[in-house]
Amino acid sequence: MKKAFGVVFLLVVIVLGFFGYQYWNSTYNGVESYAKVTQGTKHASKNNDGSPYKVNGKQYYYYDYEFTWVTKDGQKREVGYESGESANPTELQPGSYVKATVSEKRVIKGPEVVNKNAIPASVLSKLE
Repeated sequence: MKKAFGVVFLLVVIVLGFFGYQYWNSTYNGVESYAKVTQGTKHASKNNDGSPYKVNGKQYYYYDYEFTWVTKDGQKREVGYESGESANPTELQPGSYVKATVSEKRVIKGPEVVNKNAIPASVLSKLE
């Protein structure tokens, strides 16, 4: 009887480990990707209760972007990005190019503006 419980417990641990790894891999394991900046949408930041988020009496804002990222191996990923909140956030220049580390679900690191010449030709052709 104890062996049966041990085997069942081991199978549960293996299954949970497998699905846990799948979740981690798709959420936090990113690859270097490039995108062309589209027009961002400026939003007023809000508290959890829906009231305006203000610091020292100043309303905070952020920009929301919808990017089509292209990885170095040519895969396309539709992953959005929200800029940091501030009283005067800096908008990414539409038509410029950005580089970031992107997973299947989110932007992990970046984006940072890059020169068009710094983008691999195979990636650039898919961004145009």
